[in-house]
Amino acid sequence: MDDELSAGLVCFDVATLGPQTVVDRLHERKIIATVTPYATSYARLAAGLLTNEEQVDRVVEEVRALA
Repeated sequence: MDDELSAGLVCFDVATLGPQTVVDRLHERKIIATVTPYATSYARLAAGLLTNEEQVDRVVEEVRALA
């Protein structure tokens, strides 16, 4: 697979917050996230083909700031 055409999906927990709270707080920061529709819910992010490294770094910092 070509590294230039890769994408990813990440599901995660923030220890002190429920998944909907995480998603709501990320939305306040203009970051698109969703809650998984499974029996055990997680916050979920998706990096698409147009997502660059700076955007990924920003999201990581914003998630860290939630904890």
